[in-house]
Amino acid sequence: MVDDEVVRGRGRPRDERLGEKILDATRALIDEVGYHQTTMDAIAAHAGVGKASLYRRWPTKAAVITDAVAADLAAPPAPDTGSVGGDALGYLRDLRHALTLLGGPSVVAGALAERGEAGQLELREILRAWNEPAAEVLRRGISRSELPADLPIDVIVDSWTGYLIYQIVLVRVVPSDDDLRRLVGLLPAG
Repeated sequence: MVDDEVVRGRGRPRDERLGEKILDATRALIDEVGYHQTTMDAIAAHAGVGKASLYRRWPTKAAVITDAVAADLAAPPAPDTGSVGGDALGYLRDLRHALTLLGGPSVVAGALAERGEAGQLELREILRAWNEPAAEVLRRGISRSELPADLPIDVIVDSWTGYLIYQIVLVRVVPSDDDLRRLVGLLPAG
């Protein structure tokens, strides 16, 4: 017969706050020394935890870094400035920021590359979430007659994402606001 006491595993109960402490330390380290100089040892030391606590939660540096920046990679709502040009520029700035988090282009690219196929799937899922705000910007432009009714929304959204991924992740150059304005300028008039 079991008492009314809660039966739990051996050892101390897991401190859920510790995970957030580790993620905060990871973000701080990436900001200070960059992706490549951030190590599991450094994360553990910066968080003030043992390496075992870190490895129980994340098996690799790429895994903990991906989790540390995941919230910052979430797509925000579509900007609404009153014009398709302003909305598109705001969206592209937001996406540029997300792809250059915490120390530049190498952070997201490095974490996802080290995770191999799993990292590529994560990047696809992250970017898929960003498609809807971009599509909303374009649909709003169509409804305000700023863009043609037959605009290929999916093609435009993919071209914006492709341009930023190519520049930031592959070429490792962060497009300037002027570059983003030129990209928005390619939209056809309604």
